[in-house]
Amino acid sequence: MIFILGTLVLFIISIKLSSFLSVGFLMLHFKMKRYFQHMTEEKWRLYFHKIGSKGILFRMIGYYWVALLLLAYWNMNYFWNGSAPYAITLLIAGGFHLLFNYQTKKQQFQKIIHQQQSDSSDEN
Repeated sequence: MIFILGTLVLFIISIKLSSFLSVGFLMLHFKMKRYFQHMTEEKWRLYFHKIGSKGILFRMIGYYWVALLLLAYWNMNYFWNGSAPYAITLLIAGGFHLLFNYQTKKQQFQKIIHQQQSDSSDEN
């Protein structure tokens, strides 16, 4: 019983921590981009105009999966004695969490997308 509760708590912590780490990975991505490509304010403006809100969302989701995969691997080795089914279950739970959050906040995201599209059409 304690193992089940501990695993449930570990799932919740890992999923929430993945969300937090994905923001850190995205910030690191931007920092590296600034350093290696010598980004100026105009280059940043063009970059964000080119990728748009969807691009940022896809990068965020990608980094979420990277963080979740790393945590699943770490948990598998240190908490679940190398048992891959627990790690796979964590990945599935993380996928459901991501899908649930997207479905519940879909209207907010579409509102941001439409606002950005109308702003970019006003500039042109």
